[in-house]
Amino acid sequence: MNKKAAVLAYPNSNNLGDYIQSIAAKQLLREEEVVELDRDNLDSYSGDPIKLVMNGWFMEAPSHWPPSEQIQPLFISFHLNPTVQNRMLTEKGIAYLKRHQPIGCRDLHTQALLKSKGIQTFFSGCLTLSLKRTAFVSPKKIRKGIVVISPLERLLPEPQTFRLNTTNGLFNILIQMLRFPIRYIQYKRAMSHLKAFLVFQKEEVIWCSQLIDRKRFSEKERIIAATKQLEKLANASLVITSRIHSALPAVAFETPVLFLSDGLEHPNQKSRLEGMNSFFPILTSRELETWNAQKVVAKKAHLPYVKKVQEEIKALQQISY
Repeated sequence: MNKKAAVLAYPNSNNLGDYIQSIAAKQLLREEEVVELDRDNLDSYSGDPIKLVMNGWFMEAPSHWPPSEQIQPLFISFHLNPTVQNRMLTEKGIAYLKRHQPIGCRDLHTQALLKSKGIQTFFSGCLTLSLKRTAFVSPKKIRKGIVVISPLERLLPEPQTFRLNTTNGLFNILIQMLRFPIRYIQYKRAMSHLKAFLVFQKEEVIWCSQLIDRKRFSEKERIIAATKQLEKLANASLVITSRIHSALPAVAFETPVLFLSDGLEHPNQKSRLEGMNSFFPILTSRELETWNAQKVVAKKAHLPYVKKVQEEIKALQQISY
């Protein structure tokens, strides 16, 4: 008897990229009935044994790691962020990963980190590289328009940095207040480079965000919004973004991509980009002046990784108990 298959759910996420990853996982499974499990509460699962595609950014709640023993995980396109790595790579956490090795890593940072702990790994790229353009638009659809998704957002200070709490303390709040005008100036300067690049383009420019208000929109509505975002990526002649889960689906659709790295210098952000330059060019906004939009071409370096991911998914589906 085969176990049911599951993908990760993100009931509290405001990031369409999370839902895009789950859409990709569901397409790979090709099953009519797929269970969704909350990524940040996997340890509390107590249902029947289940097979789970374990992909993406781990995790918002590391105290809930490792997952329930009722879950048979497939670690593919797994990212372990520096913000939580020490809390997840405890003796218990390492033992769990070793029981389910090799671990398919989304980025080279995660691969190197797990290898240093004696865990077998391979570089898998991201599940979203397997998305099919024909699932979202007609194969005869002519590409048009430059889609600009959440560019340079990391240069903007986050509102929560101004909250006085026990974690940050007064000193850190003062530092953030001093940084605010500096980062805002950096953002305005970077946006001026981007707009100067776009003003010379002959195509329509479509601006949109990868973030969505989770309080205003239900989880179902956020998934619908993610699907519509994928349609935009599939229709575009060029995508400009600072979000990897806008860039990677575009690569899957063979849509040319320019990835702007301004504001992503911190190790927590840089770690997610290690290995991504195999799939799309990574540049700063200032470097846009050296690029010609008409000469940006889609790379196909992702195809061998897609084949490996498909093989791993097929092997997961064949597991029975």
